Amino acid sequence: MRQFTGLLCYNIHMRTLPLLLSIGGLSLSLAVAQQDAPTLPTVTAFECPKYPSKAESTGLQGMVKLQVMTDGHNVVDVKLTSGHPALAPDAIKNVRTWKFADHAPITFAVTYFYTHEGDWKRDKITHCSAKMELPTKVTVSTGHPFPTL
Repeated sequence: MRQFTGLLCYNIHMRTLPLLLSIGGLSLSLAVAQQDAPTLPTVTAFECPKYPSKAESTGLQGMVKLQVMTDGHNVVDVKLTSGHPALAPDAIKNVRTWKFADHAPITFAVTYFYTHEGDWKRDKITHCSAKMELPTKVTVSTGHPFPTL
């Protein structure tokens, strides 16, 4: 009986050991993934973005995606990854005004949305009428959805 119990225990341990290792590996992988996720910098100053006048007068709406590189304080490089040529220059110009709290140099994505959702009231803190979800999303709206005649 003892031998049988020993074999039974051995058999159970051998079957559960890979499962435990798999669970341990999964936990380890999740912990490593959480540590590898970069902390995005805090924007401390920026100019309020404006709707590009040419795009506004033609009723153009769209999205601009940028890759922004910082040196730990300022924007040092901006690459356009996608976006309309009439919208992109204003988004690039605006993101270059951003200043950051001290951080390790980093590259991250920023998306600008240009929409016709009406004129928004200025934010009491930022004094900006654009929706600033910094540092990853900026939404600029205009109340002029159609070309002016």
